[in-house]
Amino acid sequence: MKFASTTALALSFALGAVAVTGASPAIAKKAAPADDPSKPHFSPAFSVAAQPLQKALTAKDYATAKASLPAAQAAATTPDDKYQVALMALIIAQSTNDNAAVGPAADAVIASGKAPPEQLAQILDMKGRLAYNANDLAGADAAFTQLVQLKPADGDTAILLAQVKTREGRGAQALPIVDQAIQAKKASGQPVDEDWYRHALSIAYDGKMPAAVQKYGLELADAYPRADIWRVVLQTYRDTSKLDPQTDLDTLRLMRASNSLAGERDYYDYANMALNRGFPGEAKAVIDQGTSSNMVDSKALATSKALAEVKQVAGSKVAADKADLPASEKRARAAADGKQALLIGDAYLGYGQFDKAADLFKVALQKGADANIVNLHLGEALAQSGQKAAAAQAFALVQGPAQPLAQYWTVWANKGSAPAAAPTK
Repeated sequence: MKFASTTALALSFALGAVAVTGASPAIAKKAAPADDPSKPHFSPAFSVAAQPLQKALTAKDYATAKASLPAAQAAATTPDDKYQVALMALIIAQSTNDNAAVGPAADAVIASGKAPPEQLAQILDMKGRLAYNANDLAGADAAFTQLVQLKPADGDTAILLAQVKTREGRGAQALPIVDQAIQAKKASGQPVDEDWYRHALSIAYDGKMPAAVQKYGLELADAYPRADIWRVVLQTYRDTSKLDPQTDLDTLRLMRASNSLAGERDYYDYANMALNRGFPGEAKAVIDQGTSSNMVDSKALATSKALAEVKQVAGSKVAADKADLPASEKRARAAADGKQALLIGDAYLGYGQFDKAADLFKVALQKGADANIVNLHLGEALAQSGQKAAAAQAFALVQGPAQPLAQYWTVWANKGSAPAAAPTK
């Protein structure tokens, strides 16, 4: 990847009292009064030596300008002299595509201490991009670091610096810089670029930082709740968090709800996990959904022994499982604890009977079942039945390892998911 080059400085920089194009006064032959700090103070020798250089630049005769440059550089003694001749050298280098001379000339402009802030920012931006494209990461880092210090509220610049630090293998330093850019953009009232969130998430993922993966995953899904985004967010969450089987199943349930399951492997993992936990109806429904949406090739049921076996086993148990649900529900309501109510609530959840599932989960809470698991599942049932406010209340009560997942579910309950930009099988 290369950074796009900026507009040639010669098109936008004015040479103090000298303009690159059009009629303009030449450099004064006398130094400005010493008591007037608003005007440049050129030495008499420089005022004379710079005349041929100025004339050549005005005529865009860069060969003559380049030949006249050494004399002007030798005569430069005051800070204004040095700034002016360095800027002239920079314009010559850019106008003649002399990339080797651009860096030294830019450094001389900066070293003069006379460049106005906006001009200094342009030069630093140019230096950083040129260095990055030349694979001079240290040079790019130095230029963009100085630019960020000059323009702390400029999120675009912060992102450039973060990209450099990521290339340098310093993700731990890059992440706070990306966050700075995100916060600056939010503070300005503008939407944060999707790529900025993705960059933060990528740094966190590569750096094996689960808490940061969850933070930026939540922000990305909240800002861009598309199916393909949900897939990225939940897959990185699964990959970086040590999920117990129950939480993993609940994560796959959210992937199903957000239409972010994709490919035979996803559907097999989900269906197999649901079947092993005693929910054949959910297992079969998942595989049926995969084939009906063309996410699972119907031929895969003939060629994939594992997938076909899960569907066959699940399918053979569905009728008996459904028939037993009313009696199982009655026993769960009469039980001394809430374990059975939680289990039967999950069964109803798998069959898409969300109201019945929510009712059983409330029974499970009353009977002392694990409140974190039950509230997570209650929220899932309420969210999928369209009861957003009640779902949010349930999710807010979830503590412990499942809390991040409850936060993902809360975002989905509030935002839902748009179709994926480009679904991938």
